[in-house]
Amino acid sequence: MTRLPTFQDTRRAAFAMLGDVEDILRSDWRSGTGPTTEQADAAMQARRHIAEAKAALDEAARS
Repeated sequence: MTRLPTFQDTRRAAFAMLGDVEDILRSDWRSGTGPTTEQADAAMQARRHIAEAKAALDEAARS
């Protein structure tokens, strides 16, 4: 019989995955392959959304 995850199990997994994505978005690029201004702006916006998602998960855990 398989055990279904608890909310805390899925929250921890989501935090780990979001952290991995944050790390990727902060990556350094090889010389000459860096993002354009628009790409850098989009990556920054994505990092803000990740922070908001983490905050929402924290709030849900306190509810």
